[in-house]
Amino acid sequence: MINNLRTLATAVGMAAAEGDGRDLLVRRRDVDRPLHLDRVSADRLELVHVDVAGILAVRSCVIEELVLDHCSADAVLVTHSRIGRLTIRNAPANCEISLADSTAEVIDVHSCGPLTVHGVRVAESVQIAAVRGGVRVKGLRTSALAVRSQATSGRRGRPGVRLEDVRAVESLLFDDLWLSSLTLQDVDTASLELRRVRLDAPLIGAGVHCRDVLRINGMVVAGEAGGLEDSDVRGLVEVRGVRRIAPAVPVQRPAPGTAPAPREGGSDEPLELTFRSSTVRRVRVSAEEGAPLVVGLDNSVVTEALSMPSGPARFRLAGDSTVQEVDLGNAVFRRAAHVNGFLERVFTRVTSNSLEAVRATLARQRRTAEADELYYRIRQREAARAPWPRRLLGNGLLGGVFGWGVRARNPARALLLGILSTALALRLAAAPPGLGPARWTDFSAAAKSLVMACALWFNVGVGAPSEVKTYAWTATAVCFTVGGLVFTTLTVGIVIRKLVR
Repeated sequence: MINNLRTLATAVGMAAAEGDGRDLLVRRRDVDRPLHLDRVSADRLELVHVDVAGILAVRSCVIEELVLDHCSADAVLVTHSRIGRLTIRNAPANCEISLADSTAEVIDVHSCGPLTVHGVRVAESVQIAAVRGGVRVKGLRTSALAVRSQATSGRRGRPGVRLEDVRAVESLLFDDLWLSSLTLQDVDTASLELRRVRLDAPLIGAGVHCRDVLRINGMVVAGEAGGLEDSDVRGLVEVRGVRRIAPAVPVQRPAPGTAPAPREGGSDEPLELTFRSSTVRRVRVSAEEGAPLVVGLDNSVVTEALSMPSGPARFRLAGDSTVQEVDLGNAVFRRAAHVNGFLERVFTRVTSNSLEAVRATLARQRRTAEADELYYRIRQREAARAPWPRRLLGNGLLGGVFGWGVRARNPARALLLGILSTALALRLAAAPPGLGPARWTDFSAAAKSLVMACALWFNVGVGAPSEVKTYAWTATAVCFTVGGLVFTTLTVGIVIRKLVR
């Protein structure tokens, strides 16, 4: 066990003068036993092309700058130490790097094998570049973490990256990687960005919290896109250029006389990135031609807005998902074709959630007539899914006749139809007798029947013939008057409500 630079210089076969002071450079030395540095204090310690037969361990050391370059060992362990700048470069692919329970100003790991980081605090940044093995990070506290590029190729060389209980004050970046899997669990950062990341397995994220932005740009997956669960993004979620590639499977020649089987996972099938039980502020999504993309919201909340998707991109609202506002652009919603056209442009299908999101946006923008049209459609869809007695009551009476209290033309139309039907019935029955002969060519009698029907519905008794002043006709007039009062009051109330707003 080595606890000072002079002992270290002696152990690796160097003259004591070369280790003089608080700096030591060890270059091209072979150590035939494990090398353990314990409670070493130095300004700069650099090991270059040092081959250790066993484990290279740094324990309980205080070093301003530690550089391990082209060092070969069974494993490299840095634990319970305080390092100013830690640089590990060009370690063999079978040499596992482990950093545990230490503090540092900057950590730079480049072109190394499997890396494990546990319980490390870094004041400035952690850079992991030219990844050659799996990366496991747990309990890291740092200002910025970046995992960049890759030095391996082939299916066996694709590493997996897993982050758990990581706090990055400023940013968390994954750039130019081809990974077997990417798992984010309990991650807290201001900015999370996935840039040109290729995955063989779906993205798995749980408990991801972003204070500013979550940006996914150019992600390629072989199967499903995956998504985030129980996450919170207080800023913008931007998804661009996410596409699917067909899995690499051996191509089999079809049997004679049979058509070739279609490729699974083709570009015609939309790829879905899902946010489950999450809260986001704003979502912006765009897709490339030939690579349709769906951003799903499952029991999630959008506190600000869904931007208009670009290209073959759509949103999907499922469960109890709610959206505060939808970017409407210059769309209008006066007719059913307008409503369905806009919803099909933004969402995967027309649902009550998507209708409610657009209605709430129209109401907030004080576009009350269009908001009422959406409200009517929402209630009609809800009634259509009810059992048949309630469906008949909702779609037929409350919707078709009363217009759910927002369509004035429905009760007005029902009242007009009732008056005309009553007039026709009176004309056919030639009753009461005072209305005139029953000849169809007598337009004066037809006009009297129409006036009588209006008097019944509106309870106007002035000028009525004496034959209708009986108990039977009074009871009939009361029944008609109740219906007329309901339809008239509802129509006038809806119109006044629209004028007041």
